[in-house]
Amino acid sequence: MFDHIFDYFIPICIASLIIPGIFFYFQNKKIITKYKQPDSRILKNINGKIVTDKGVLKKSFRWCRFDILLNQNSVFLFPKDFYFIPARFINLTFYFDKKNTKSPTGLRSFSIHKNTVTLLSYPNFLVNGKRTIYLQNLTPEQIQFFQEALKNRMPSVLH
Repeated sequence: MFDHIFDYFIPICIASLIIPGIFFYFQNKKIITKYKQPDSRILKNINGKIVTDKGVLKKSFRWCRFDILLNQNSVFLFPKDFYFIPARFINLTFYFDKKNTKSPTGLRSFSIHKNTVTLLSYPNFLVNGKRTIYLQNLTPEQIQFFQEALKNRMPSVLH
C-alpha cells in the first residue's frame, strides 16, 4: 500500500491547487448575479495589492488582480492571484445600509489620487490589525466610478 502512495502524490497536489480556484470562480459568479444592483458597475482586471497589518512585526503583502462590483452601498472585490490558498471575496460597505451585502466589513477610510484608490478597513478577524487595499493603474473613467459611488455615502470624497 505505501509503495503506491507516491503514484498519487503529484495528481493530488495538482488537484488541490485547481479545485479551490474553480470553486472560487463559480462562487464569485454567483455573488455577482445575486448581489448586482441595476446601477452597479463592474470593473475587470484591476491591478492592486492587499496589505494586512497585524501588529508591529506582522505585515503581509498580497499582489493580485481584482474584479470589482461597485454597488450603491458596497464594493465587492474579487482577488485573482496565484497563491497556494486562493483569496476569497472582500465586501466593503460604506454606508449603514446592509442590503445586498454578504459578510460585510465597514470601509473606514479611503483616498483617491490620480490613478490610485486606497481602501482601509478593519476586519473582525484581525483583532488589532487593519487591511489596506491599493487599486493601482486606474483610468480616469474608473476613478470617476469610485467618486460617484462614494460621494453620496461618504462626503469626504470631494476633497
